[in-house]
Amino acid sequence: MVEYTIIALAALSILLLVLSFFAKDEWKSLEEQIDQLAVSLAQETYQMKKRLQVIEEELLIPERRRPPRRGPFSDTERRIFFLHKQGFPLEEIAQETGLTVAEVERIVRRLLR
Repeated sequence: MVEYTIIALAALSILLLVLSFFAKDEWKSLEEQIDQLAVSLAQETYQMKKRLQVIEEELLIPERRRPPRRGPFSDTERRIFFLHKQGFPLEEIAQETGLTVAEVERIVRRLLR
């Protein structure tokens, strides 16, 4: 009786082992979907970075090529304010605009009032 049970269990284990090779792997399909999602996300991120770079370049056009604007702030002041809001240190803003650090600091303080 014990022998039949052992033989039945061995046969069942062999049968299940064979079936496991032919069964559809659901995890593989899920992994492929995640990979496709990661690739599409990377592509969209790349495209958004390129668009952002174009917008930033448009905003940082040198003053001599931009048409004059009328308003409460000059183009230089707007540019300083934009760079400050982006988190650039005052030294880099001064270097970018050709002003001294003290002038940039004074303009930033005035614009933040």
